[in-house]
Amino acid sequence: MEKQIPSTLRQLWQLAGADPLDDQSDWNGTFEPVGLILFAPPRNGGYWCTPVNSLSFATTGGNGVHYSLLAVDGGFTDFSPVVMTVAMCDTPNVIVGGKLTEFLALGCRFGYFSLEQLIYSPERALAELEAQRFDPEAGGIERALLHRISSHFDVSPWSEPHRRLRELESRYARDIVLPPRDEHAA
Repeated sequence: MEKQIPSTLRQLWQLAGADPLDDQSDWNGTFEPVGLILFAPPRNGGYWCTPVNSLSFATTGGNGVHYSLLAVDGGFTDFSPVVMTVAMCDTPNVIVGGKLTEFLALGCRFGYFSLEQLIYSPERALAELEAQRFDPEAGGIERALLHRISSHFDVSPWSEPHRRLRELESRYARDIVLPPRDEHAA
């Protein structure tokens, strides 16, 4: 499963100046300032709520929030949907892209760390995404990194995030396979 890395994910790694299969590191922090710490190699996130049919490729670095590709027909491709898992939440999984480039477009202005607010404070998060502006707290480094991602992948913010997120949930949420719950867990 580890070697089945879609070309778009490989491109993201190349943009970070590294190789996703480099076993010298557990992660790559090039995009850490915008909440996109890349896992090396991509793997299942391992939380109680990480879909078993997923390949986690990044974390925000906070509270177990991570991003994964969801398997399509048993494999991971450039057309695998992206699921955000927020491990500290009762309803922890949200589809945040029909494919990796669409996910990258979703966070290309406000960053990827604050996407977890789609679970905690959805109305506020959607208002920020609708505004299509940079995070007011973002400095030059963050803006440059977001510009680098959006330029390389030729993506721009979603025009109607609320509508698109509903469509994605309707289409892909049923494909999320959670690990079995341990009935003896406290």
